[in-house]
Amino acid sequence: MKKLIYSSFTVLFVLLLFTSCKKEVTNRQGHSTKSTIDGKWSVVRVYGGIAGADENHPVGEIEWTFNSQNGTLTVNNTTGNSVYYYLPAGTYSFQEISNASQNYLVIDANELGQFVISGNQMLIDENKKSTGEGACGFYLVLER
Repeated sequence: MKKLIYSSFTVLFVLLLFTSCKKEVTNRQGHSTKSTIDGKWSVVRVYGGIAGADENHPVGEIEWTFNSQNGTLTVNNTTGNSVYYYLPAGTYSFQEISNASQNYLVIDANELGQFVISGNQMLIDENKKSTGEGACGFYLVLER
């Protein structure tokens, strides 16, 4: 009898574990989306590369606004004279490439690199691509 009760609790626990670990988010229109990238982000730091760049930007100087419903990234870049930053103001198409544990950002059909969102920060690593690792790329830090 104890074995039956133990087995029942184990099955129940496993079912609860799998059903409570959903990564989907429901937006205002009630549509389900797996993206957490949506919204406005400010590029606050660009570093790395061959020359060892390290640029800091105030919040709002370079803004990226992602809209996964229509697949667009709108960039508002008021910095003007960044030596290392290469994405001018405008609207771009974007998509996310996801595998089991990583997400990669593609802008206008060019893969930028792996991105990780943690709290209100996003780190984009140009050295990590869906096809493998590279070197001498930039790292971008964005904040909400």
